Amino acid sequence: MSHHKNPARVSVVIPVFNDPEGLGQCLQRLAEQQLGTPVFEVIVVDNGSVPPVRIAAEYPFPLKLIRHETPGSYAARNAGVRAASADCLAFTDADCRPAPDWLDSGYAVILASEGNCVVGGDVVFTLADKPTAVAMYQYLRGFGQESNVRDRGFAATANLFCTRAQFDTVGPFEERLLSGGDSEWCWRATRHGLAVRYSPAVIVLTPARSSLRSAIRQARRVAAGRRALRQMDLIHVGAPALVGQPSSFKTVGWILSNRTIGFFDRLRVLFVATLIRAVAMLERLRLVLGGRPERL
Repeated sequence: MSHHKNPARVSVVIPVFNDPEGLGQCLQRLAEQQLGTPVFEVIVVDNGSVPPVRIAAEYPFPLKLIRHETPGSYAARNAGVRAASADCLAFTDADCRPAPDWLDSGYAVILASEGNCVVGGDVVFTLADKPTAVAMYQYLRGFGQESNVRDRGFAATANLFCTRAQFDTVGPFEERLLSGGDSEWCWRATRHGLAVRYSPAVIVLTPARSSLRSAIRQARRVAAGRRALRQMDLIHVGAPALVGQPSSFKTVGWILSNRTIGFFDRLRVLFVATLIRAVAMLERLRLVLGGRPERL
């Protein structure tokens, strides 16, 4: 790999767990960032993958691969920040595909903010040519980064920019959380006087989950994360974000009235939505009865 003579202005932190294919695509998209992108480095944090992550390709940016086995992406991100050298931090996930101007746009917003806000960029789901019902459900719902910022006061770490000084002020991600650590960190940032700003021009793409097993794992993880935030008293200013899901009636109405897909597909998506809601309820019950959150 080549190394820049000038120090990096942005450190990109990418946790990865058992997703070498996704990581390879993410790194390739970073290699294709447009001309004029600030000098950057990439820190890949292998969070206990089996087999361990290996990077054989050459990239036009400095790349550090470290292994951090404390379970959870937030522990991995903290390890990545400790290895970072730049004054600006950019977080994304191994299954994300940064747009060609992602780093340039995110860095420009951070500079313009003069240290007063952290930035959450858009996360856009993509669909395969023949999407499954699970993928259609996730695609139609959308990732919700804009509403996360506007209504819930946080930006997901799939696309989050901040300065190193801001991160040091707010403190590291809460490593006890296996889900919800991005919301907790942003709410804590708000308590430190920082705004959380949404920027639609700062874009990463990510494929919609296609398998029911993957969607179920995600639903269980999110349910456990929300409960952990309450139990650990980590809500900070984010209490409105932990209100319940939309009612079953609203969910049914939203799906059946959606004319972007055919009626049969709407029924398939409705089945997926119903199953995922049931899984989340059962996970909450399991935890109430003394079960422990699992790494999923």
